[in-house]
Amino acid sequence: MWTRRGPALDAIDRHRRRLTAGVVAATVLMSSGAMVIFPLLPALQSQLGISTADIGFVAAAGFAASLAAELLVAPFADRGRARTMGVAGVVLMTAALVGSALATETWQLVGGRALGGLGMGVFMAAASALLVRADPARAGEALGRLGAAELAGIALGPLASGLAIAFASPSTILAWSGVVVVFGVAPVLLAFRERTDPDAAAAGQAAGAAGARAAGGGSAAASVDPAARPPRVSFDLLRSPMVVGVLLLYGAVMVPTGAYDGIWPRFMADIGASEWLTALSYTLFAVPFALVAGWAGRLADRRGGVSAFVRGAVVLVPIVALYGVIGDPWVATGVGFVESSGQALAFIGAAAAMAQAVPAARAGASQGLMRAFGLLMATIAAALSGIAYESGGPLALFGGTAIVVVVIVVAGLLVIRSARRRARADAATVAASVEPTVVGAAEVREPSAVAACATVAD
Repeated sequence: MWTRRGPALDAIDRHRRRLTAGVVAATVLMSSGAMVIFPLLPALQSQLGISTADIGFVAAAGFAASLAAELLVAPFADRGRARTMGVAGVVLMTAALVGSALATETWQLVGGRALGGLGMGVFMAAASALLVRADPARAGEALGRLGAAELAGIALGPLASGLAIAFASPSTILAWSGVVVVFGVAPVLLAFRERTDPDAAAAGQAAGAAGARAAGGGSAAASVDPAARPPRVSFDLLRSPMVVGVLLLYGAVMVPTGAYDGIWPRFMADIGASEWLTALSYTLFAVPFALVAGWAGRLADRRGGVSAFVRGAVVLVPIVALYGVIGDPWVATGVGFVESSGQALAFIGAAAAMAQAVPAARAGASQGLMRAFGLLMATIAAALSGIAYESGGPLALFGGTAIVVVVIVVAGLLVIRSARRRARADAATVAASVEPTVVGAAEVREPSAVAACATVAD
């Protein structure tokens, strides 16, 4: 049966498409800039006298700065500052690349990575908040596209720098990368806007509520009071057990990212990889993620984010452990190709689960809090990765990482299971206390939207 969509839903689609195009373009540039340095690390290590342990601290600086941005700045994306944050993120990333190009000592390189991490954190908080609010019912799909764009940048940045190192110095490559990233200001200025049409907003909220209930999120993700002023911090969200459980899931999948993003070039070199093969490994890793991301987001919208996450974790964990016994760079590159699919499901599943658990008006704060916790886990893992690799080699690094991931995932799933049981019990209590409404001969008990969202505010 053909059904007319109506002008409100058409307005949502137009806004969502325009916003998504701008977010994707800017994210590819930002992510490329953030990752361009990694194939250059072996050359910078020799040039600046950086130890292998110091490489871990260089990576950790970026994660730590992003953590601060996601935790402290992300809530402002819910207070009408998303566009300004997007521009600031691009400018900070450009400054970081130029500063890294001028670095002559290790601490300067660490400072450059920190500045870039700050810019990436500010930008991603704004982008994710806008995407979730553009159409809450399709939040998983939108966040999947964001993840695909980020991985596209992860592919392009290292590939470009890995090829350019054959004829250009690391400082030259970093400087030109800064010039390229600054063009990201244009899509931000053109597309980073909140949806303002009241009819479209109402339709989006209704669709988001239905989508959240269908996904089993337990709350109407878009049921918010538009007049309410979101808090300046996001810590109040920790009162929701569901939020805590999702944080643990996202933190678990960020542990491998922190553990071997910085060490990966060193590991590949140690097992005989050339610089171009190391760059190619980043590119091939990104391809499945980009291809799977849209499907992963739709799966999360349909079946629930937690369900998508579990599927990804089942693929991810064994592969992380497998790296510890791989001695051939081509095999490691091929295994990374498979790992990427698990990463896509896990990352996007966790992000969608958070969107389904928290009202859309708090999307900036909730997504920022989630990434902040993930970055905390990645920062700790990155800081310890160099030490683990130097002391125990690949088996200690990758095997230990896999064990940590399993422990955190199990803890997160147990918390979510408990939260769902409590939500069902609360819903049953509310339903029992509501006066029955008679429709014809049928008697219906229907709790209010506010009651349905009670578990988020607890």
